[in-house]
Amino acid sequence: MKESILNLIQKYLQFLARWKIKRAKPKIIVITGSYGKTSAKEAVYFVLNKKFGTDVGKNWGNMNSVLGLPLAILGLRKYSFGFGLLWNIIQAKWNFFFYKLPKILVLEMGIDKPGEMSQLLSVAKPDIAIITGISETHLEGLKNLEGVKKEKNLLFETLGKNGVAIINAGDENSGDLKIPDGVKKLTFGSIDADISASDVEVTTGGTDFELNILGKKVSIKSKLIGKHSIQNLLIAAVVADQFGINIEEIKVLLEQIKPQNGRMKIIKIQNQITLIDDSYNSNPKSAEEALLALSAIKHSGRKIAILGNMNELGSYSEEAHIRVGKAAGKSVDLFIATGDNADYLASGAKESGMDQDKIIKFGSTEELIKKIDSVIKPEDLILIKGSQNRVRLERLVKYLVNDDESAKKILVRQEKKWQDK
Repeated sequence: MKESILNLIQKYLQFLARWKIKRAKPKIIVITGSYGKTSAKEAVYFVLNKKFGTDVGKNWGNMNSVLGLPLAILGLRKYSFGFGLLWNIIQAKWNFFFYKLPKILVLEMGIDKPGEMSQLLSVAKPDIAIITGISETHLEGLKNLEGVKKEKNLLFETLGKNGVAIINAGDENSGDLKIPDGVKKLTFGSIDADISASDVEVTTGGTDFELNILGKKVSIKSKLIGKHSIQNLLIAAVVADQFGINIEEIKVLLEQIKPQNGRMKIIKIQNQITLIDDSYNSNPKSAEEALLALSAIKHSGRKIAILGNMNELGSYSEEAHIRVGKAAGKSVDLFIATGDNADYLASGAKESGMDQDKIIKFGSTEELIKKIDSVIKPEDLILIKGSQNRVRLERLVKYLVNDDESAKKILVRQEKKWQDK
């Protein structure tokens, strides 16, 4: 489809979605950031949906783009290109008149080039704005960290006088984000933040911690793995608090949240081998956080990290892969690097002081699958993480699970369109 035609379609759908929101006037929660957007959105939606039911809506899947977001607001759960998009437009026009918009919308916004955040915010302006954190992602379009920060900060700048800005106080790149005068600022992610976690203990069964919300405390036994995963629970907790949900209710709701497929999900396979399936996507920050979670788990067997490419890093790619390789070398007993950037990942692990015989490289996931049975041993704890394009490490997880029916339920990208790629 020609770019000019697609741009016209996007503008038309954005117009419909904008007017749908203007007429319905829902309370809007918007989540963006360089990592953890979808998991945070799902956690917030889960808590509010359990409390308020069908009055709460969200954008489903990854419908967070300049095309996907307006379609989601108009009631669609997925979209296609080509003739399929024409049908989506017809559905969207019908829903403009007949679809009842929920009273509360939890919306994730994703961008990969300048100007896209402005387009998204022209459709849906937030009452509550959340930035999960800022890191080196989508640098092919956004050029550098400052470019990422500038685009993401537009979310806070759009807030009105009664708005709420929720910011990651534990993120070194979020400290100088600009928040308009009069906007309520709430922080999470550090021990002295408004919403914080202390006494954190990570196991393969989940993460236990003490939750502090503006001076109120409660113990949480979470099903999520790692400190970076419970960040999503902190975000959900502070949003719940803003909607008047008491801390005991928040505890019950947070403890029900399960990891999503492909996002730090524990999978037990044969020979007492445990997988941490984080194959949905990867970037430098999330890879380092996943390695920290792996390192924090008490385990009697070997700890192995299988890491693949981190895409869309532009000129920062080599440095980023070396950096993550170093983190892996300090965290595991065996490191396996795969994909186009395996050499850089392996180089980083070696620079960290890891023995060369503990570092293995593969050129592709297919090559890795052929050799994996000769590498892993009973009682291994294995982290599997990589970007979704080119590496597709969910294929490795599927091979290790060795059960097609289970794979459909517990793995990412099992739909036919992905299987055919």
